[in-house]
Amino acid sequence: MTRFERELSGELGAYWKKDAEKELAKVREDFNAGRITIDKYGVARNCIGRVLMDDMLEKLSYITDKVSAIATREARAEENAAFFEEYRRNQKPATAEELSEMRAAFGEGETVIDIISGRTYSL
Repeated sequence: MTRFERELSGELGAYWKKDAEKELAKVREDFNAGRITIDKYGVARNCIGRVLMDDMLEKLSYITDKVSAIATREARAEENAAFFEEYRRNQKPATAEELSEMRAAFGEGETVIDIISGRTYSL
């Protein structure tokens, strides 16, 4: 059982149940107003066109049966892969100022790894 399901069921107390119900009302309002959309494949997107994350996807599934969790998760994986590829492609070498900031944050002699690109910086 997810945290949200536990809240909505009342298992965590009246406060959390009421809060979960308010969240569902907000999601319903956003869906009805077109701030959350579902395409013909069942992929849910937010008001800026990004695929919904799992927490909102779970709440939306309480509101409508038109959403496909599988299709939405697959679309999000594709969206993320495209973002990471673009990030890697556009990445430039670190400037002297950026290296100085990394030394200040992590310490002289440390190695910093950009986990998205895999690039390492020896400070």
